[in-house]
Amino acid sequence: MRPHEEILSLGDRDALARWEGMCSDCRGTQEAVLMGIVEAARDSAYGRDHGFSGIRTLEDFRRAVPINEYEDLSGYIDRMADGESDVLFHGPTDYFISTSGTTGKAKLIPEGDVSRDAKNAVNKIRNAYMTRDLVRSMMASESVIGMIRSKGLDPRTTTPQQFADNFHYYSVTSAIPDRKTSGGIDVGFASGKTFESSSFSKGLAYPSEFMGLADGEATMYLTMLFALMHDDVMIVTSNNAARLYARICYAMEHAEEIIRDMRDGTVRADLKLSESERRTAEGHMSPHLERAAELQAILDSGRENFIPRSYWPNLVSARFWLSGSVGVNVAKVRPLLPENTVYYDIGYGASEAKISIPHDPECGYGTLATMSVFYEFVPVEGGEPLTADQLEEGREYELLLTNYGGLYRYMIHDIVKVRGFVGDTPDIEFVTKSREILNIAQEKLPAPRVLDVVVSTASSAGLTAKQVQIYENVPAQRYDVYVELEPGHGPVDMDAWSGSLDSAMRGTFELYDRNRKLGSLNRPEIHLMRSGWQDSLYDRRESEGAPRSQVKLDTRIRDPPEDKWIIGEEASE
Repeated sequence: MRPHEEILSLGDRDALARWEGMCSDCRGTQEAVLMGIVEAARDSAYGRDHGFSGIRTLEDFRRAVPINEYEDLSGYIDRMADGESDVLFHGPTDYFISTSGTTGKAKLIPEGDVSRDAKNAVNKIRNAYMTRDLVRSMMASESVIGMIRSKGLDPRTTTPQQFADNFHYYSVTSAIPDRKTSGGIDVGFASGKTFESSSFSKGLAYPSEFMGLADGEATMYLTMLFALMHDDVMIVTSNNAARLYARICYAMEHAEEIIRDMRDGTVRADLKLSESERRTAEGHMSPHLERAAELQAILDSGRENFIPRSYWPNLVSARFWLSGSVGVNVAKVRPLLPENTVYYDIGYGASEAKISIPHDPECGYGTLATMSVFYEFVPVEGGEPLTADQLEEGREYELLLTNYGGLYRYMIHDIVKVRGFVGDTPDIEFVTKSREILNIAQEKLPAPRVLDVVVSTASSAGLTAKQVQIYENVPAQRYDVYVELEPGHGPVDMDAWSGSLDSAMRGTFELYDRNRKLGSLNRPEIHLMRSGWQDSLYDRRESEGAPRSQVKLDTRIRDPPEDKWIIGEEASE
């Protein structure tokens, strides 16, 4: 039995115990996964082309298979998209995941039944850890205990499936488009496909059809309208916390319309819905007089109180990306949720694989998911690829992965840092895309780390950064930093802020400081951006086919923004 199949065959508690046992045998688990992948793909076109039948060891595998980029596998993927089976792995392609990434250029990542199951095993362990901490949090709240017992459940032994069957959660999930390849194979987005296979999908607080609405505002309105009908929402989740923040703010702004529709059992006439979409929405509607009255009382106490802290008082968990360039957005949401909410990282992953398993709240890293994918790690300073059991704490590596979906020694251009170990299996944190390294004079700065410094210096000046992007201005030998601030700020001394940013960067990045001393780098320059700039960036990516909840906006940009978005220096004084 393959390692991920062992996990799926067990109940939640036994699966968690088995996983923790695997963490004490990193090398053995990874060898079993690699040989399982090779065996499963031996009779595929790729397996025949690369002599999989003769592979017995890791060294055999490395000799037979080169390091691959997407373009190296695209010919095989095109054949799969045309409907051919047994190409990159044995059997048919169940569906493709369309990436959004940071380049804006979509790629099709193939998925088969085994690779889907491997991802589900990671989700199972992630949910088991989250449920463990949910129980701890719930036992500290008498109101939550009472709500759980009202459903006939024991809060100490509630399982993830019982949560899904008896309570609700609100998820900002990518639309599931009605799209097929030339061979008739479905194409979807990673978060949507994760939702479809999740045990929590039954507990979604709104009809799943609303994920695929054509109009973004209609999606926000209807998902919040239906979710607000429930007072037992216990979990909120969104890859990017900024997307949940936007929906909370939208519901606050449109509270009167939401309450009226809830009371009358209607759907706003001015929403941009097709005839079939409107029929679907109205078919789900019915009057909810008591709940409408509860929400009206909240609104009457002050519009600023129309937030989850008031209408979902028993919310116990929020799941977001807590690290990387979008982790800073969690701070916007915290004041709006109940005080005792437990914040859990949603887990580092990509369209190609679910890579880490968070095991503690408020922690932006997790244990490498060794049971589902085979990994190799290239030291950022150079050298031969290493296996997971060869890594060192505190060092950074570029990640290669081999999965059951036909990606072999595949470079996803992610840099990760080892934050410790569980048993002998590394805890890893996503640091940056390898293509998001800022470098003018060989200082090589991870853009997300520079972003953290920008946000910190803004906060020290009493400002809140909403969006930050950084341009390498090579002719001027400086970084141009573009910042949209949250509304309501007063005058900004841009020269002083640029100076404090320079000082903070010199204190944080040794090579940056060295190049400043040598005169090969000049002081950064901060440019204030007009309100709406961030929205325009999301709009552009959405027009390229990427749903907003899946978009990771670039921190490092290749070209400066349009001048129309930059506020003149005289306007910022």
